Amino acid sequence: MRILKRDGIRSLDESAQLLLIAGFAVGVGIVVLTIMLNNVIYASNIASESSIDTSRYDIANAIQMTTEAYEDAYKAATESGSINNTTFENQLQSYEIMASKNFAISGFTFNFDNNTRYEPYFTQNGLASGRDNWTIISNVNTTDMFLLEINDNTLENSSNSLLITATNNTGLLWSVEIYNSSGTIQINVSNATAILNTDSFPASGISSFNITGDVSTFQFQSYTEGNNYSINVIGGSNSAGWCTFSGNLTNGEDYRFARLWVVNPTITMHSYEMEIARTLPISLPGRVI
Repeated sequence: MRILKRDGIRSLDESAQLLLIAGFAVGVGIVVLTIMLNNVIYASNIASESSIDTSRYDIANAIQMTTEAYEDAYKAATESGSINNTTFENQLQSYEIMASKNFAISGFTFNFDNNTRYEPYFTQNGLASGRDNWTIISNVNTTDMFLLEINDNTLENSSNSLLITATNNTGLLWSVEIYNSSGTIQINVSNATAILNTDSFPASGISSFNITGDVSTFQFQSYTEGNNYSINVIGGSNSAGWCTFSGNLTNGEDYRFARLWVVNPTITMHSYEMEIARTLPISLPGRVI
C-alpha cells in the first residue's frame, strides 16, 4: 500500500512538473509572440512613414515660392513702365539666396535656372506644347477688359484656328475665331446659333483686338451680360501672343489674368538621399484673384 501511495505521489509530482513546464513554455511562447508582433507593427509603421514622401511637400513649397518670386520680380521691374532687366535679375538672385538658406534647414540644397522670357502661346501653361483647350477663368459676372494681341506669323489656317469662348451651364454664349487665310487675318464672331460678324484684314505682324472696347464688332457684353460664365481657349497652340482679362466674379471679388511673357525655370533640390528637379512654366505678370 505504501508503495502504491509513493507511486501515486510520484505520478502526481510528475504531472505537476509537466504542467509547470507546459505553463512556462506557454508563457515563453506568449512573450516571443508579443515581441514578434511588436517588431512587425514597428516595421510596418516604419514602412508606412517612409512611404510618406516628405520631399514632395518641400518641392511643392519651392514651386509656389518660385512662382510668386517671378511674379513679384516682374512687378518690381515694371513699376516704371517698360521692364527693367537689371531689377528683374537682381530680385530673382536675392530670392535664390534666401530660398537656399530656408531649404538648408530641411537638409536640401536649392537652386534654379533663371530662364529667359519667351513670347507665350495661348495654351494653359503658355508653352507651344501646353494644353490646347482650357478655361482661363470661371464664375465670371462681368468682364471690363478683354484684350488680345496676336503674333500673325504664328497664326494657322481655318482648320487650326484660335477660338476663345464664353460659356455658361447651358452652353455657348459667345465666341471669337481667329485664323490666317492666305496672308489675311480672318475673325468670326458668333453666338450659340449664328455668326454675328466677320472681318478680315492684311497681316501686319501683330493684330490687336479690344474685345470689350469694340462693342459693334465683337458684341461681347450683349451676349454675356447677366450670366455666370467661363472664358475658355480652344486651340491655344495655334497662335502665340499676349492677353489681358479683368472684371468681377459672381462672388463680388475682382479678377485679373494677364500673360505677356512666359518663363520655364528648372528647380533643383538635393539632399543626402535624393535629387529632385522640376520645370515650371510661369506666366508673367500672372493671375490675381
